[in-house]
Amino acid sequence: MKEISSLELMFLIKKLNLRNSKIQKIKQIPFGFLFELYPSKKNLIITQKYLFVTEKNYDSISPSNFCEFIKSKLVGEKILEIKQKDFDRIVEIKTENYFLILEFFGNGNIILTDNEKTIINALEMREWKDRKIKKGEKYVYPPLTRNPFTVSLKELNEMIDEKEIIRILAKDLSFGGEIARKICEKLKISPDSKSSLNAELVYDFLKNIEENFSEFENINQDLEKDYETENHLYKTKDLTEIVEKGKRIRQQQLKALEDLYKKIEEINLNIKNIMENYIEFQQKFDEMKKTPEKEIEINGIKFNPRKSFNENIQDFYKKIKEMKKKIEGINNALDKFEIKAKEKVEKKEKVEWYEKFRWFISSDNFLVIGGKDAESNETIIRKHLKEGDLVFHTDITGSPFVIIKNPEKKKIPETTIREAAEFCACYSKAWKIGIQADVYYILPEQVKKEGGLPKGSFMIYGKREWIRRIDLLLAIGVYNGKIIYGPISAVKIKTKKYIVITTGEENINEDFNKYFGELAEQAKKAIPYGKCKIVEIHGN
Repeated sequence: MKEISSLELMFLIKKLNLRNSKIQKIKQIPFGFLFELYPSKKNLIITQKYLFVTEKNYDSISPSNFCEFIKSKLVGEKILEIKQKDFDRIVEIKTENYFLILEFFGNGNIILTDNEKTIINALEMREWKDRKIKKGEKYVYPPLTRNPFTVSLKELNEMIDEKEIIRILAKDLSFGGEIARKICEKLKISPDSKSSLNAELVYDFLKNIEENFSEFENINQDLEKDYETENHLYKTKDLTEIVEKGKRIRQQQLKALEDLYKKIEEINLNIKNIMENYIEFQQKFDEMKKTPEKEIEINGIKFNPRKSFNENIQDFYKKIKEMKKKIEGINNALDKFEIKAKEKVEKKEKVEWYEKFRWFISSDNFLVIGGKDAESNETIIRKHLKEGDLVFHTDITGSPFVIIKNPEKKKIPETTIREAAEFCACYSKAWKIGIQADVYYILPEQVKKEGGLPKGSFMIYGKREWIRRIDLLLAIGVYNGKIIYGPISAVKIKTKKYIVITTGEENINEDFNKYFGELAEQAKKAIPYGKCKIVEIHGN
């Protein structure tokens, strides 16, 4: 799950317009809580990593004690204010009688306090040397970071005399490494630079931060996309658990059936033995019955001395009958469980429309889809290509069409463009041939279907933007019990367990089976043209 930066949080809070909204309902959802608001008819989603607003409703899961507690306190409350604490990753939601404090650093936490900031409850109780998250304690903020928007040019110059600009931005100005690198890229300055000229550039840049980071204008939608990806993978994991539970129960019940059948076979053999040697057994039984024993055993067969010889034989038949009833009951239970498990699977296994194609989620949370063959190429262009999207293709025959989906029509970052090009190159025939690939990208209006063109083929008009000499490297990883694949940068942001493959014809079956286990066959389906060699292994 994405971790929100202080800068992204600043942009987000400015966009949230929830003042005077009433909390109508609170429910537990995967990774957090859904607050149903009125009259805005919006839902506020709160996780331990970020918050966002959506018009969508997500399926609830069994509520935790904390969920039930905040529900009892906050349902019916009116939201008076939502604000970021200085430039920290802390958000305060003020209602009529409470503060809900959201900490988005570390593992994240959600704390409920009264109006005096006395802690009433928290998602996780914690204790440090200088602060406690504990019932009855006053809420104490962690040591506050510097607000970069209150720093003077003089202070900035003094800082840069001592350290590199990247360290100033990341640590002293609280932007963190990723945002600090983006600032250096946007300013076209070296991260290691210490010149006072750079201090002026940075100072002016920060004064116009909203213009300079216009990509964060859509941060709410980006967080919504990230959550939906995580939620989808959570459901897939949940589905795996249902199947595994079903397997365990089935194995237990099959073992019980096996034991019952063995006992029936044993009793039937005993009855056969008795009937074939009836007189001998009866004589021994009558003789042994004269002695006061709790149990009579003849040739390994146990009899009840309080009953007659024939009554004992009837008991053997009764036991068989009882066991057959148990077998019938177990078989019925198995059938019912399998029907119930199937219903759960069908309910949870909602396949997203894009899963019929090749797809991945980019580092910037854009959905990228690609065709698998001529028919799916035709489908994604004719049915799924919309205004705002970007289309990728190579000049090599047999190349897939790849689309970056962009429903909000915002500027697509260079990282996502590069990743889509790499994805297109890897699934083109360049992989089969074993050469680098050149990929171009165009706008939707440049793609036309002309009469006489075969299925999956389109005419391209106008200027093409090229990305040249792309190395063919593809990552395949495991995330929440499911195989994901795509460009290395997009996969490694989601999981530490992944391999990197390139063109080649090595026998990878043993390595895949060992690394991916039960998911090996699914992982092999991601290999372009079914041939590759492994060049990196991570998180083994």
